[in-house]
Amino acid sequence: MIKSNWWEEKEGFFGEFYKEGDDSTEGAYYDRKLNREERTREEISGVIKLCELKKNSKVLDCPCGWGRHSIELSKNGIIMTGADLNSYELKVAKQEAKRQKVKVRFVKKDMRRIDYKNQFDAVMNMWYSFGFFEDEKDNIKSLKNFYNALKPGGRFLMHTHKNVPWIVAGNSKEYEKRKLRKGGFLRQIEFYEPRSKRNYGIWILEKNGSVSFRDYFVRLYTKEEFTGMCKKVGFKKVEFYSGWDGEKYSKEERTMIAVATK
Repeated sequence: MIKSNWWEEKEGFFGEFYKEGDDSTEGAYYDRKLNREERTREEISGVIKLCELKKNSKVLDCPCGWGRHSIELSKNGIIMTGADLNSYELKVAKQEAKRQKVKVRFVKKDMRRIDYKNQFDAVMNMWYSFGFFEDEKDNIKSLKNFYNALKPGGRFLMHTHKNVPWIVAGNSKEYEKRKLRKGGFLRQIEFYEPRSKRNYGIWILEKNGSVSFRDYFVRLYTKEEFTGMCKKVGFKKVEFYSGWDGEKYSKEERTMIAVATK
């Protein structure tokens, strides 16, 4: 049984375990082999383009993790706020921003309880980070909070590499092994359960003869479902893409990027 609060700091999925497991030599895209730094540069370029960001635009990154997107956007002249629940990842984010000599405001906040009002030109939710909560009302509440945080005309970007039609068509790997840059391996096992509309998974980290594992689930949304949610909380328009260069959304691609305008 996977704990409903698997994402909480005390459960240990996010933090040191996640940061190490995410840093593989092959990269996370099975077909493109991008490492973490290459992914970050590509994603930031896409966020700037799809959200039409300019120098001094104000952006909220939630959850921001250890800050790789927030820091890179700040280098591009964007005024960044990064929000996350995990103390370890926030600590790393602050240290890394200081090391790279960029200014980012990092805060410890739960996306269900952020209370910003009309402050940001864009809000970003990256890498399969929407749908964590067991109660669907909490996922909707988080989306409403993102809406409230935006200025009129602001944009909310949600990015996932778990496009439901692509998974249902049998394209998703249920098992993968990655070599980690700091030594050892990450084994990942996943499956999509259509009745609950959730993706279930487990990460198994093997290093120096020891094995640790963490499991998780995330509610996945189709293009149609997510459009309905966005309209319900007040967004005027929702556009979908399958790539960071603005490629038109396709059910046959693994990536889904939604951009909702307030």
